[in-house]
Amino acid sequence: MEKRKRSGRVTMRDVAREARVSQSTVSRFLNHTAPLSAETKERIREVIKKLNYRPHLVARNFKKQRTASLGLFVPDITNLFYAELSRGVADMAQKRGYSVILYATSYNRDLERSFVRLVEQGQVDGVVVAYSLIEDSLWNVLFECGIPLVLVDIYPFTERYPSVVMDNEKGIDLALDYLHRLGHNKIAYLGEPPYVLTLVKRQRAFLTGMQRRGLTIRDHWIVVEEKTQLNRVEIGFSLGKRLLKKSPLPTAVVASSDLVAIGAMKAFLNAGMRIPEDLSVIGFDDILLASYFHPSLTTIRQPKYHMGEVGVEFLLRLIEGETTFQHALLEPCLVERNSCQHIL
Repeated sequence: MEKRKRSGRVTMRDVAREARVSQSTVSRFLNHTAPLSAETKERIREVIKKLNYRPHLVARNFKKQRTASLGLFVPDITNLFYAELSRGVADMAQKRGYSVILYATSYNRDLERSFVRLVEQGQVDGVVVAYSLIEDSLWNVLFECGIPLVLVDIYPFTERYPSVVMDNEKGIDLALDYLHRLGHNKIAYLGEPPYVLTLVKRQRAFLTGMQRRGLTIRDHWIVVEEKTQLNRVEIGFSLGKRLLKKSPLPTAVVASSDLVAIGAMKAFLNAGMRIPEDLSVIGFDDILLASYFHPSLTTIRQPKYHMGEVGVEFLLRLIEGETTFQHALLEPCLVERNSCQHIL
């Protein structure tokens, strides 16, 4: 209610709360899409009059004016993680008779605002958001315009949206278990800027996992980038060079993503180090490039394509009127390649 008071705009959520009904019930009342009891209709009608609620025209027409298009928000189309996730979204949408409009924001606030305005104006029937929007207020815009929305690779920060995420803590545990079995107890962590909960969880899981195994955590082996720059390979290269200045060096590295791992490996190789003989490296994501880099990268596989498929499945259920929100927690797995070996 505080947000409504600051903006001066009465929302469907406010009406639902005052009338003691769900938002979907208010929506059905406004759009005449399902029968309601006379008592419920009268209560909603009185609250609308009391709050002087003016329903958003686009939101009211979503069910009546289908576009047969879905929106997909991603931050970086050059990142192979988002490329494969996007393919899962597009393939599932096509199977179900929908096309996909890609909103690639490049972490740019102005582009975000512009794309959200297009969604608000009814360009698509629903939206898959695959990263945390930079401008928090845009979430309220999306919610208040009534657009069906699903989060993919974003942990649910509100009960407003269904979500599809992977168990990131388990993924890091798989990486640490594997390195520990290989005899490594001097392990570093290289991380991109922890600007989303997914990355925060990976870093926390590394620290708690090391402690749980009784392994020493050296502060100078936890190297995390603070600047939010777009190119994750460059971040990894910079972090790798920074780690090489530390003494003593670890015997293994866990990276927050494959792109960070590949950038770091390039820095290690340029410095004359051998991988995995001098330093074992494990990534996270299992992007296509991981198997083609030399040496090929051992990594934690995220089911990226499947995440996109499940996201579309959840979204289409919302578009068809389902009111039960679902949350999927998918399982990671370890992919062994050539960037790790037993410590001698």
